[in-house]
Amino acid sequence: MEKAKGTEEILDIGILNPIFDFVLSGVHIADREDVKHDSIVRILTAMNKGAIKKDLFTFSYTVIRRTVMDYYRKKRRMIIQKSTMVHFCDGADDEKGSTVDHFYGVDYEVGYGLADVRNDYLFHKHLFTNQEQKIISYMLFTEDGIDMKPTQISNQLGLNKSHASRAMNKLKHVCLV
Repeated sequence: MEKAKGTEEILDIGILNPIFDFVLSGVHIADREDVKHDSIVRILTAMNKGAIKKDLFTFSYTVIRRTVMDYYRKKRRMIIQKSTMVHFCDGADDEKGSTVDHFYGVDYEVGYGLADVRNDYLFHKHLFTNQEQKIISYMLFTEDGIDMKPTQISNQLGLNKSHASRAMNKLKHVCLV
């Protein structure tokens, strides 16, 4: 860390490498860059706000460790929507002399299909309380719902956040069974 222009600090990313090496050793390789990026953004934001009271190294270690936990907490909460690419042929296949119209579907992303989540929810709807049903129904059956966090949905519906948390846990359990 260097001092520049009085009290402003410039972050030397090189001093964070030992922290990243230590903390990110247990993180999946594919997720490391995302966690690094989020951590650096949080550290720089804290520096701009003047939130670092003592040691930048210790503060950075804490931020990086918490960022890893937040990243996986957020990732675990998400439902991955399956994407399907559909190819349509509307005429003759010149090479084979075919004139049959046909659809050809290809799954290019692995995930739990939104239709499957909806079906599992509807089949097990009796396991959810009225408040939880409102949250899950809003999430699964409205256009904006799937992109919103459960706590945002509960705020929008005027329900307690704990209902959203319980609803998501029940939905995960229902989908995994």
